[in-house]
Amino acid sequence: MVDLHEGAIGAIEEVFGDRLKRRQLGRPAPDGALASVFPTSADEVALLARLADRYSVPLAALGAETAPEKPAKEGRILVRFDLMRGLWLSDEPWAEAEPGALWLELDNDLRVRGQGLTVYPTSAPRATVGGWLAQDGVGVGSFEYGWLSENVVSADVVMPGGGRRTVGSDELRSIIGPESGGAMVVGARLRTRRADDDVPYALAFEDCEKLAAAVADVFRKGVPLWHLGFLSPEMARIRGLGEEYLLFGAYPGERGAGVEKELRGIASSVDGRLLPSADAYRAWGERFFPIAPSRPTPILSDRTFIPVTEIPVVLKGHAKKAVQGTVARSGEVLLLAFDPGAVTRA
Repeated sequence: MVDLHEGAIGAIEEVFGDRLKRRQLGRPAPDGALASVFPTSADEVALLARLADRYSVPLAALGAETAPEKPAKEGRILVRFDLMRGLWLSDEPWAEAEPGALWLELDNDLRVRGQGLTVYPTSAPRATVGGWLAQDGVGVGSFEYGWLSENVVSADVVMPGGGRRTVGSDELRSIIGPESGGAMVVGARLRTRRADDDVPYALAFEDCEKLAAAVADVFRKGVPLWHLGFLSPEMARIRGLGEEYLLFGAYPGERGAGVEKELRGIASSVDGRLLPSADAYRAWGERFFPIAPSRPTPILSDRTFIPVTEIPVVLKGHAKKAVQGTVARSGEVLLLAFDPGAVTRA
């Protein structure tokens, strides 16, 4: 097996040169990986897959590893997409990106054109396009647009063995990700939206029952928000946003007067407060915390999906945690909990 691995690494090194990083001779890598390879194009990824298949050595595609679930690395050659970060914008309602591109970088480039992604992860400052595509999930914008996979126009993938395919969102989940056959995304076409007049909002509540009642009212009344998220008092405190339960997000400005009226009515009906615009902008500006390019991703103490009806019970069970919730249009809530000491500001 060692000879087979050396044969594979030698063959790959002939093609990739110093873009193959071997583990240190005589010392196993901490994660058990055989080597790391840094391709620069989809064609190189396909060639790498063919070489790996010839020597029966498995590959593992890596993103920024912001998700708690880590890909298996032992006995594998790691494929790093740091050199595949291309972005292509157009006048069509989509943008194209290579797997190593950062979500926030893509959305920022779109904002210059008055556009934005329909959905992006709350870990956008560090998460890569390929990494989140492999995981799927809900994030910023999911209240209106749902899961990431619902917002993929198409994806270019390299199959095990080196074949190339272009697939739609309906096929994507079956061929990439931890439970799939091991295909790798080498490019994606992602849905975009007009985003030049988004208006942040924020509501404050004394307890989690009132917060949950407000979320339920938003669904019941069909308030046309783009994003809907919430924070526990501990997470709000760490972000410098007070010490109450916060409901926050954004909506397109063209919906402004009607949405503000609905939010004000919801806040009043459950004894909450619609916060001033300045506070709403501050809450929106902190939507990525505790993720930042300059520091490692903090370790989660809990990550779970719950229905809206379970928000009070789960928040009470995490009373001492720093918690953030992201609400999807399906009524699913992605809840992330951190130990407060792990997410304090530097």
